[in-house]
Amino acid sequence: MPHLAVFGAGPALGLSAARRFGRAGYSVTLVARKPDRLDHMREGLAADGIAADVLLADLVDDAQVDAALADLQARHGLPDVLLYSPDGLDRFPVDALALDADILRSWIPVNLTTPVRILHALLPGMADRGSGAVLVAQGSSVRTPRAALASVSVPQSGLLNYLRSVDQQVRPRGVRVGSLQIDRLIETSAAQTLFDSGHFGTVEMDEVVRVHPDALAEDLFEMATNDRDVERAA
Repeated sequence: MPHLAVFGAGPALGLSAARRFGRAGYSVTLVARKPDRLDHMREGLAADGIAADVLLADLVDDAQVDAALADLQARHGLPDVLLYSPDGLDRFPVDALALDADILRSWIPVNLTTPVRILHALLPGMADRGSGAVLVAQGSSVRTPRAALASVSVPQSGLLNYLRSVDQQVRPRGVRVGSLQIDRLIETSAAQTLFDSGHFGTVEMDEVVRVHPDALAEDLFEMATNDRDVERAA
């Protein structure tokens, strides 16, 4: 049975991706830091007939990420598909003029060094095996800068460069590496909750286009299984 691992699994995109791949016969591992939420998602997947297990890890803690990677491979071997999609907003992005080096440093782990750490651990084995896909959910500001999102988009732009680079090396060996660049508000996400509660009051409601996470999960499935694009806007 092929296997999907979702690092940063949440009840929006992560769960929708798990359901989409699960319907195609994949088993699933969900990795995140909130045990109650993970258990709830696992129970929902089980009710849909999808085999899923969970691993606890805070994506800013290298030791926890390494432990999750070791547990993942001990249970399932190398995953067939990896999705990196950190869920939630613990703090608001910092704009470009307010972003100094110390603030930026605090945004780097989840947006750059942790996904590099995960890919570095898994990609060589996938390339040796000759199959696999690694997908990263990013914001559209990695290609069209938005000053208000600088603390996120600056490190994510560096990650995009890395993704393009490793894709050049592993795609000839049967492994896809891709970036899904999302420019809409994901329904049922933490960002939508904050937006609807008025935390983004400077943005007019009718200017925000929304997308259901199931639609994005379909994009991810196509990128993993039959799409040759390194990047896809969504």
